Parts: sequence; C-alpha cells; structure tokens
Amino acid sequence: MTQSLMVNEASNELCASDRMQLFAHGEELLSLSSRSDLANCLGSLRAWLDVSEIVVATGTIETLPDACVIGSGYDPEWMELYLREKFVLVDPIVRAIVNGQRFLSRSRAIAENNAVAKSRPHRLTLERFIEAAQDYRRLSYGFASGVVFNGRIALCSVVTSLDQGSQRAPLVLRALRPMLYQALMRVLLPEPVFPNLSQREVAILECLASGHGDTQIADAMSISASTVRFHLGNLFEKLGARNRCHAVAIGFQSGLLQR
Repeated sequence: MTQSLMVNEASNELCASDRMQLFAHGEELLSLSSRSDLANCLGSLRAWLDVSEIVVATGTIETLPDACVIGSGYDPEWMELYLREKFVLVDPIVRAIVNGQRFLSRSRAIAENNAVAKSRPHRLTLERFIEAAQDYRRLSYGFASGVVFNGRIALCSVVTSLDQGSQRAPLVLRALRPMLYQALMRVLLPEPVFPNLSQREVAILECLASGHGDTQIADAMSISASTVRFHLGNLFEKLGARNRCHAVAIGFQSGLLQR
C-alpha cells in the first residue's frame, strides 16, 4: 500500500474492501506507463464503481486535442463531435475548473453555467453544444475534478445515472486525484507538468503539508530522520522548491496535494 494513499483522509470513509480496491488502483496508477495501461485502469475503475462513464483529459486551457483524451464508457461519436466543434470552449465543467473549482457536481455546474453563459462569447457554440448534448442524451449527473497548472488543464469527469447516488465514487476520486493527475500527465504529455516524484517523496510532501517535522515523519514512515532529510533534498530538487513551505505551496498549486 502506498503511503500517499494511507494518509489520505478520504480513504478512511470507505469500508475495508473498498479501501483495498482503492490501494490497488493507486498502486496501478503510480506504475502505469502507457495510454493503454491508463485506459485499462479507467475501465477497471468504472466497473468497480459502477458508473456510466469516466474520462480523463489534458491540454491547454483553450483546447483539448483528441490525442489527450482517454476514457471508458463514453460515446466515441460524441467525443469526436465534441473535439471537432471545440465544445470545450463552452463546456461548463471545463469552465468551472478553469475558474478555480477543484471538485464539482456536474448537474450543478451545468445549471449554473448555462444560465449565464448565453450572453457571453461563443454563444453559437454553446447553443450547438446544448443541442448536441440533448441529441446524444448526455447525462448531467455525476461529478468532475480538475486542476490548472502552467497554462494546462488536467481533468477527470465521471457520469452517473440518476439512481447512482452512492458517495463511494466521489470519495474514491478524491483519494486518487494526485496519482490520477500524475499518470495522466506522464502518459499524455511529452514533458510532464508534475514532477516525477517517488511514492515516498509524495508521502513526505503530504506530511509536510500536515505540519509534521522530521521526527514525526520518520516515526510515521518507520525510517530514520536522516533518511527523511535525504528524501527532502530530492523532493526540493525535483520541485524546484527553496524550502518546506515553498514545496507545500508548489504541491497545492500543481494538484499533487489536495485541500
């Protein structure tokens, strides 16, 4: 089990069997190295959580190229139309994430955004988007998560039917977000946005964010204080951080850490 998952509070709200599944998927996300690996992992997550669709994507804020979308359960024709018509420019889920939301309800974001967006630029695109979404019977239920860093956006969207009201799926996504974003950037971008941190370095970064000192971290991870300082040196170098506070700030900014 990864230390980074073990210290994630979201996992504490899951039952024992779900925690085991969570740990297994976290390990898989940390080790996968190809688009097909990520697609298989998403398919496994979708089956376990019993959701209709799960999609991850990354790109610049203004466009999500076809090469940067991976998912399970989505309609390929819809995705082709979505990308070709640049619906990303008006997609309320993407807009909400660009505007700073980290975790949101799809139905609420769609309702709030569409109510005010018709007078904004890209109005015709929005009208085509709404009409096409209705034609494809796109469901608004579910949730999404994302982060913006260095002009790029990384997001995960999960679609559920109305009767899929379990809180397990959003809890799992909250717990897996750092590993999911790292995997997404690692397999889809030639130059990863997120530093290539080891599992132990991610765990130490999370401990720093919780205010722990060297001795507390050493005790929690069953290593010596000198080993903690060794990993801190590697962590600072990879993040380009000046000190502990700077490392934590970079962690939150990049999405490696979640508030």
